[in-house]
Amino acid sequence: MNMLWPRSPFEAIAVLTAIASLSWMIQMGALSRSLAEAYLREYDLLITEGGDR
Repeated sequence: MNMLWPRSPFEAIAVLTAIASLSWMIQMGALSRSLAEAYLREYDLLITEGGDR
């Protein structure tokens, strides 16, 4: 367990920053996936209902 524990304040800050950025990246990935899915659903509705494309 001592091997995983940060030895300096700089290491602790680096670990916390890495965890926060990973969490932020996961949230942004989920948001972009949901926006892309909503766009594709809306585009599909426009194509099937419009009929002139």
